[in-house]
Amino acid sequence: MSINENQSQPKNKDFYDGAWHLTIEDQVIEVTEEVYRAYKQPLWAEKKRQEREKRCIISDGKGGTKRCTRNCRECDLERAEKGLPLIDRTGSVLSLDKFSDDGFDVPDSINIDELVEDKLLLEELFAALDELDPENRRIAELFSIGKTEREIAECIGCAQKTVNNRKLKLFSQLREVLKDWM
Repeated sequence: MSINENQSQPKNKDFYDGAWHLTIEDQVIEVTEEVYRAYKQPLWAEKKRQEREKRCIISDGKGGTKRCTRNCRECDLERAEKGLPLIDRTGSVLSLDKFSDDGFDVPDSINIDELVEDKLLLEELFAALDELDPENRRIAELFSIGKTEREIAECIGCAQKTVNNRKLKLFSQLREVLKDWM
């Protein structure tokens, strides 16, 4: 992602060195903004849901109730000034049905075989990538974070067609190494 002088960098602790980063199992991974947002969206939605659930339930003026939209901090200050106890905003019980309603898939059980298989496949892929020469490893790395052939060519200083040819050979080599997994 190139940044023009007219644009400013996003103010986010996960955006630095001109790229987005995710921390997964204590490993920092450079990703595209699209992948970053897709990964973070469910976390942001859950945080917002928790904030909403901690709001007071008040009368809507029509005989029903609604969640308060006032600033909770100001509300607490008003209550403290009047000598009233603060409102407990610990939230409510979370159910698996709520996840299903929100579009999250709740698996019936975790398939340990698939998890182990995926882990072994990743280990073999990383081993295969470690055996590549540095320039081909760099091409694979840049391609994995969503860079186009043109952007990769600019990064490593060669023609786009060269990157295309190397990428095709690289993928062919990786397919050969990982053929037992496909």
